[in-house]
Amino acid sequence: MKFSIKTAALLTGFCAAFTANANIISSYDIDFAAQTLTAHQQSGTSNYGTWTNNGSVLNLRENSWFTLNLDDAFGIQSLDLDNSASDILLSFEFRMTPGNNNTNANPYSEIGGIWLADFSAGEQNNDASRTFALGGTQNFGLDDFTYTNEPAWETFSITLDDYMSGLITDIVFINDCDAASGCGDMKVRFRNASITEVSEPTAMSLILLGIGFMGWRTRRQNQKVA
Repeated sequence: MKFSIKTAALLTGFCAAFTANANIISSYDIDFAAQTLTAHQQSGTSNYGTWTNNGSVLNLRENSWFTLNLDDAFGIQSLDLDNSASDILLSFEFRMTPGNNNTNANPYSEIGGIWLADFSAGEQNNDASRTFALGGTQNFGLDDFTYTNEPAWETFSITLDDYMSGLITDIVFINDCDAASGCGDMKVRFRNASITEVSEPTAMSLILLGIGFMGWRTRRQNQKVA
């Protein structure tokens, strides 16, 4: 049975309505070398480094919690996860690697991850309900995403609205290790990080989507009868 022009037109309308749902409202690429990250109160005495290697890289030494403030970085006070008209997508590459001077028999960071923080009322100590713990020995934070490609880079893409609500004012990058014996100089790295706000389906696009689908289904049924 040949695919009719009318059916193709209906499916085109169907697809057009669907793709209209994912318009990019705003996108923020994080160039770590161009930004100033501040030590969170949870952080130890370690520091961080940045360089370029197939993208902008952030390297955290063990026991480091460093914060990127959205207002300082992009001129936006916050991102609103409760805005029903949009979704917030977080994308980045992640890597954990042991250091050269690794004397620990079982070296590994306690928490390697990222915290989407709301500091609008002042800095908090930590918030497990808004922290994605991608790797580490401690049972802390959200474990829906896990780093499994050690020691290579692994890509993560997360729709934040599916996991939390409220505001995001700061992003905290974490390599937690406050054990007395250390964590074997474990490194936690982030690369090619970005935050994108995309539109939710509008009422009109949903109507067009429904009309397109019903028209396609009716056409298919008529073809079967014929």
